[in-house]
Amino acid sequence: MKSNDYNAKQASEQAGLLVTAALLIFLLMELPVRLWLQPDPWLLNAQHWYFGQPLRLLTELALVMLLLVAVKLIYPTTLKLQRNQTKLLLGCMLVSAMLFSLLEAEQLLNSFSAGLWLWLAWFVTGFCIGVGQELLYRGLLFSSLTRFMSVTLAGAVTTLAFVIAPLHSVRLWQYLQQEHYTVVALLIGIYVAASIFFQWLRNHTGNVTVPALVHGVGNAITWVAVFA
Repeated sequence: MKSNDYNAKQASEQAGLLVTAALLIFLLMELPVRLWLQPDPWLLNAQHWYFGQPLRLLTELALVMLLLVAVKLIYPTTLKLQRNQTKLLLGCMLVSAMLFSLLEAEQLLNSFSAGLWLWLAWFVTGFCIGVGQELLYRGLLFSSLTRFMSVTLAGAVTTLAFVIAPLHSVRLWQYLQQEHYTVVALLIGIYVAASIFFQWLRNHTGNVTVPALVHGVGNAITWVAVFA
């Protein structure tokens, strides 16, 4: 009995350390790292270092690799994609691609004039950012919060954090200062709806791979349309 109690205590302590590590990585990546690497690109001038390729692409690739390692070490089961989820994944990726292509149709068509290399560089950059956000929010943050609260409440907190994330809040604050209240309300609605959808995919599939790839595709189209 004592041995069982000791093993249970060790397992509990190890789980606590992993949760703490996950939350620390989340805070580190979203606050100092993300704020320094990527203030909202829609608000930057064309000479900002953000627009320098391939440095930007290599930076985002490195961040995604680091996050994949972190999630693999802390919550390895959240990366496992079941074979019967392939159709759902492909269908959602297709819908995401079509939706964002329609939203950015004119700019997307113009983006092809940038040249193949630059087009691909921004496409992959946007894809990496979308995947990285899901690894952080639906991977590390949500998985950690479920250790302390219900799945529903953890999803709600994750969505709130997603909306006020550095990648979103900088632009929202800028528009608020300019009194563009309608734009702010519209953007918040989009962020909330997207987060709820990604959260549904996370809950429905039990993994973060599906929402990460779906988010990545939508982000890739947006980035290449706006920046290429």
